[in-house]
Amino acid sequence: MSDDRATVSVEQLTLSNSLQLTAIVELLEERGILKQGDVLQRMREIRDRKKPA
Repeated sequence: MSDDRATVSVEQLTLSNSLQLTAIVELLEERGILKQGDVLQRMREIRDRKKPA
């Protein structure tokens, strides 16, 4: 079994994840499926649900 895995930093993973999410949101917005404000609102809702009581 070949082990071709690359080692990446947390920063590289974070940047990659951020770029992917940004691209997805922009494409959905361009296609009229959602608005960026909808995403931000949902993020707030999720954050608020995760807050300890």
